[in-house]
Amino acid sequence: MASMQFSDLFGSVGNSFVETAKIIFFRMLPRGAQIQKVRREINGGVLKKFGKITGLEIDKENRTIHATLDLKGEKESIQVTLSDYQLNLDGKHPVFELGTIKMSREWLDTLIKTLAAKNIIPERIEIKNQLHKIVLETLLR
Repeated sequence: MASMQFSDLFGSVGNSFVETAKIIFFRMLPRGAQIQKVRREINGGVLKKFGKITGLEIDKENRTIHATLDLKGEKESIQVTLSDYQLNLDGKHPVFELGTIKMSREWLDTLIKTLAAKNIIPERIEIKNQLHKIVLETLLR
């Protein structure tokens, strides 16, 4: 099973003072601003070469994340739905389990499912950084 850390998506965070300040600042933001901050971080990180997230909605009660992506080379936006995710905060390092991923493009949906079946896309992401843990806990629980 492939393993990934949350920092692989958002980058590493600096020293503990800076991290504590970022945690406090993030918690002070209204929920909508928190989601937009996460969207900007993803756009500036893992998606920078591929395109950007133009919309991000998180439904904690139904454990569903919906994103709209504008990817380079695609004429229309791509809809991504992540459903039945799990956030397990027990243990030394909390774990985010992806659940079911559904893409609006058939070829991309097939690719994602194939990569997940071959464990190239991990089912679980370890959260070792305190800021990342707070972000996920705040937005997903």
